[in-house]
Amino acid sequence: MSLLSEFKQWQDKLLALQKEGDELFVRIEALERQNAELRQRLTDGDFSGGFEALTDLYEEGFHICPGSFGQSREEDCLFCLNFLLHKGKR
Repeated sequence: MSLLSEFKQWQDKLLALQKEGDELFVRIEALERQNAELRQRLTDGDFSGGFEALTDLYEEGFHICPGSFGQSREEDCLFCLNFLLHKGKR
């Protein structure tokens, strides 16, 4: 392996790491904004009642199931829906 090809491999690795770092930075910024918004809502008392608050959170795109509570969700979650279904029957 020539010195030039080895340098090219290291350069490619560095560029890949830089791209991954940029993606992580964007993701961290989004999570920090989301966290700040949720903390502000808790501070402001923006939730009406327990079950209603969980329903609102779920409708806004957050998990309410114990395993992923507070994390963003892209699609429906069977665990969350099951919780809402059983909680609504009580």
